[in-house]
Amino acid sequence: MVNLTQSVSTSNNWEDLLELLRNELQEYGGLIGLLNAQQQTILNRQTDSLLEINQSVQAQMEASQILQKRRQGYVSNLALNFGRPKQSSLSELLPHLPDVTQPMFESIIEEINSLISNVRRKVTQNQRLLARLLEVTDHILSVASPSSHSKTYSKQGKVGNYPSTAN
Repeated sequence: MVNLTQSVSTSNNWEDLLELLRNELQEYGGLIGLLNAQQQTILNRQTDSLLEINQSVQAQMEASQILQKRRQGYVSNLALNFGRPKQSSLSELLPHLPDVTQPMFESIIEEINSLISNVRRKVTQNQRLLARLLEVTDHILSVASPSSHSKTYSKQGKVGNYPSTAN
């Protein structure tokens, strides 16, 4: 996993940039693994371990965001060193890197973008699974004890189930 105390030189050394991208790639790969584990935990209804895996996913997402911000800062400094606008993307800076390194950078950028898309898709899937699990659980509870669940409406007009306070 990521070493948050690791510092990356802001010089225009492409090897430092490559190392940063490899670390980011590794973090996103780890995140995909955790999201897959989270999905299996949800599907297997392993509620005991769900909280733990959710915390791991959150920590991994934060580590990935730190690396992404670090990379963005590095790319901004690199852009300024190349006389380009600070908000230039890494893809826009590729022509300024040595020719022999460009295909390697293109490949790793493509892989990172693919992993980010996979992470977003998995997060959405897992959120839907959790929402459905909550609906099923609530339905089971309302069937098992109908008097303990009453439907109410929120200020936004959504239906909510709240346990009644009357015993």
